[in-house]
Amino acid sequence: MIFNRASILAIVATTLASLSSVSAVASPAEYPEVIPGVGLPSLASLGLTSKDLYEDTAAPAKRNLLSRFDRICTDNGCGRVPVGDAQACINYLRNLGTRRCGVPNENIVMCRAGQAIIYGSNIRGGGEVSSYCSDVAIGGQNVINACNWSGQVAGADAANGNGDLIVAIEKC
Repeated sequence: MIFNRASILAIVATTLASLSSVSAVASPAEYPEVIPGVGLPSLASLGLTSKDLYEDTAAPAKRNLLSRFDRICTDNGCGRVPVGDAQACINYLRNLGTRRCGVPNENIVMCRAGQAIIYGSNIRGGGEVSSYCSDVAIGGQNVINACNWSGQVAGADAANGNGDLIVAIEKC
């Protein structure tokens, strides 16, 4: 097969045109919506998107104070969730910084993303318990770091420095 200069230019132009439709940027459908719990700020009000929270690199968790709660690495019977879904919610809570994350007498949903639900629980029983949202995120990050089975996670741990506020990562 003999190619002349015009044929080669046509092949190169066609190839480049077809490659221009290929995008390295993920489509919005690849990032499930991160939904804050009732009373917490929207992503838009924080200047964040679900994509930002899924692509954020998590800071390592740490515990500054001894907890009155021992981390558990088990699900509540509904199964484990993808780590990326749980991490997006933990990143959201971490971005709230020193905002108060309070839990009344009952369990509350702090965030949902994909299959993951992040709950806050008050194990003191009476009255409300609260911590900085960033400390709630540390408790959740400890679950992700310690309770990861082949990219799936479930479990519960105390918010950093507050053994009365338990952070659970569950599927239902």
